[in-house]
Amino acid sequence: MLFAGRPDPAWPVPAGAVRELEAIWKRLTPVSEAPASAATLGYRGCSLSDRKGRTWHAYHGMVTLAEPGSSESRRDPERTFETMLLGSAPAGVIPVGFLDEATRAALLKRR
Repeated sequence: MLFAGRPDPAWPVPAGAVRELEAIWKRLTPVSEAPASAATLGYRGCSLSDRKGRTWHAYHGMVTLAEPGSSESRRDPERTFETMLLGSAPAGVIPVGFLDEATRAALLKRR
């Protein structure tokens, strides 16, 4: 989620990347604390939604899975889920200059 007032970048995530993201999710440590609030402008994290009505939202070292009727947050200090999801975008879809410094560094390190 990058923009205010215009559509955010979106892309189909390859099945292999989805399987890896689910595996990463399973390895993350559950937490009871609420995720950090995102800024109102600029980078506010990234999300992955599936056809089962589940949505994972990754931001600032935390991943939250929202399902109909429940949600759970897990700590991701290395931002593995977030950078894997962002890294699945085709070249040029995400304007790297819009990402926060930590996310940009993690993404560039992964590539």
